[in-house]
Amino acid sequence: MTVEVGDIVQSKSGHDAKRYFVVIAMLNENYILIADGKSRKLDSPKQKNVKHVKLIEKAIQTKSYVDDKSIADRLAKLDTVE
Repeated sequence: MTVEVGDIVQSKSGHDAKRYFVVIAMLNENYILIADGKSRKLDSPKQKNVKHVKLIEKAIQTKSYVDDKSIADRLAKLDTVE
């Protein structure tokens, strides 16, 4: 699985399992930084192994997630659909 900056992923393991996040940076081929705009903000993202996330939606525009509010709003819409 290849995830890119701006993709929406779901955590498969850990205390944050089944929660949605946006990929904000790629550290290397195995690790990413994720944020949800609420508990994990852009200034303190979570490092996660790509094996522990499931790709939900590919990024359409990476520039659309510029602040915590835009990330939280997008993920809230996803929560109401599923």
